[in-house]
Amino acid sequence: MTSGIKTKSLKGLALALSTFAASIPWSQATAQDALENVRIAIAGTSFLDISYFPLLLPSALGYWEEEGYKAEVFPISGSSEAAQQLAADNIDFAQMAGASIILANAQHSVPIRTLITNFALGWGVAVKKDGPIKSAADLKGKNIGIVSVSTGGVSLVKSFVRKSGLDPDTDVTMIATGVGAQPLLALQNDQVQALMYWSSALVGFQSMDPNLTILKDPAWAELPDYSFATSQKVIDEKPAMVEGISRGIAKAMVFAAANPDCVRQLQWKFYPDSKPTNVDEETAIANDLAKVSILLEDQALASKLNPNGLVAGASAEAMGKYQDFLVEYGILTEKVDPETLVIPDSLAFFTKINDFDSAAIEADAKACDY
Repeated sequence: MTSGIKTKSLKGLALALSTFAASIPWSQATAQDALENVRIAIAGTSFLDISYFPLLLPSALGYWEEEGYKAEVFPISGSSEAAQQLAADNIDFAQMAGASIILANAQHSVPIRTLITNFALGWGVAVKKDGPIKSAADLKGKNIGIVSVSTGGVSLVKSFVRKSGLDPDTDVTMIATGVGAQPLLALQNDQVQALMYWSSALVGFQSMDPNLTILKDPAWAELPDYSFATSQKVIDEKPAMVEGISRGIAKAMVFAAANPDCVRQLQWKFYPDSKPTNVDEETAIANDLAKVSILLEDQALASKLNPNGLVAGASAEAMGKYQDFLVEYGILTEKVDPETLVIPDSLAFFTKINDFDSAAIEADAKACDY
């Protein structure tokens, strides 16, 4: 699934769906043609469900259109691939793991800059409550399911087991288990004995199987994770686009915090294929709201890391701490100046992308008249 163009009207919805392109009035089609196309990859998934609301709401609400852009938002397998695509100039932006941004800069000299840290690190290891695994040390000899072996979560698994005295290269085996119900089935069938996933995925697993418990390193909660990023080349060549697209995401963050259920309603309206299936309506609502709620907690933790308490931004200091964390556990051998992990002249940039009428956004969210 890829995202489309917003609008509150039926004509706008048709614009969001290419199959109805022929029905677009000439004047609207001309307006759409005037928009600059932008390509945004979301790493670590093959399906854009409600967990990706910061990147799906801006189109649905018209925030990017107001800035003059038409964004194509699509999934990509992992953060490593996202970094490669940014380096090759095949995409304009990527939503990717903070660890992968650090690795790209420090280990491969690829100048990728963080624009917004959307979520603090909410990853964890799901295991069976009544099983033998009670700590990281108990993972020795076990298979750990992870969305992709190229995801930034691999670095976290390695740090998690290394901290307990295990060798992540020989004592555990990581197996790609993808997304959806497949990872949980792999755990229930004992193909893997643990699942390393992000917070909203863990909530989804627990909603389907209450007999799960989550293991985490407490230090992770203070680290920046899922982030909106781009290359230095794009920053240099298209500064207005970088600012406008980032401001659209900042607005979406404010909107979501004001009314999580409106996020759910918009997701189901504009991206109906992402509505949970095989459950009744009440359960579907509860499951999606649970995902949004846990992610809003991660969003609030990420905002606390930002300079001056801005809603949308990124902290060079926090990225530096994450870099130190990766070095401490042997994931990284080289460091870079933490200031190079975020956009140059960052405070001025963050001030610009947070410069909008937050009260009006919140009022729109609470009214939820779409």
